[in-house]
Amino acid sequence: MPTDHFVAVGEQGLRLFSTDGTDWKQRQTGKDGEVYRAACFGKGRAVVLGTYGGRSIFASTSDGEKWQTDSKDGRDLGTVRSLGFGKDVFVGVGGDAGFGNYAKPCAVQSSDGVAWSDFRAFPGKAILRRLAFGNERFVGVGDSGRRAASADGWKWDDAPDVKAIDTLVDVAFGKGVFVGVGLHGLRMRSEDGLKWADRQVGEEGEHLNAILWAGDRFVAVGIKATYTSPDGVKWERHVARNGPLAAAFGNGVFVGSRWKGRLLRSTDGIDWREVHKSEYHIEALAHGSLA
Repeated sequence: MPTDHFVAVGEQGLRLFSTDGTDWKQRQTGKDGEVYRAACFGKGRAVVLGTYGGRSIFASTSDGEKWQTDSKDGRDLGTVRSLGFGKDVFVGVGGDAGFGNYAKPCAVQSSDGVAWSDFRAFPGKAILRRLAFGNERFVGVGDSGRRAASADGWKWDDAPDVKAIDTLVDVAFGKGVFVGVGLHGLRMRSEDGLKWADRQVGEEGEHLNAILWAGDRFVAVGIKATYTSPDGVKWERHVARNGPLAAAFGNGVFVGSRWKGRLLRSTDGIDWREVHKSEYHIEALAHGSLA
């Protein structure tokens, strides 16, 4: 029977698993300089990506013990930075962030999380850094306020007239809508990833690092504050305690990470308790099923 797990990944190729967000096991590490920066689940597998020596690296497991790996040289396109899963395909996006209008966005795909396509460039003046899937489309958010949608992960259509001040750090899908969050408590929502509305901001310096759909509400997580909303329109602000830099949700439990190597657990996304300490920093977290 498939079993739900959290996975935590980070520096030195660190990979950890937990079924309850408290006990972290199946620890594995990699080479010096090997960093995993994103993770997701699909087809009964945990899939992670990162960088090593200027190349993008990928690792995949169905049991948390045996990992299959791949690496790709993006050449002048740079490296991929985020992962998403939808329509039975894993999609990675990123690229060379560049300067001014010289960014080189790119995408890469895998049908099984093991073997990956070559990098494929797509147009745009800024790269995408985070992905969500819903309403039969991928939605990405990235630099300089870029927000884009794609039906297949290769061709991306951009939201018009975006502003750098509305740069979103993370995006999630729930209850039929996408919600993005960013700096100074920024929150916005969209049904299609192209038309964004209900823009709201919080206090100066109150940055939101992650947005999660918790089954009945969106939970926007920051170090100082957590915002909750049933629909992405009406929000309630809560003072966060020990808030994380990255977070994931599953089976009624929130997990998060803080510098350096600290893993946190919460039942409401507001009050966080440290449950594990690693010698290496944890960059990303995800929740899903292993076969």
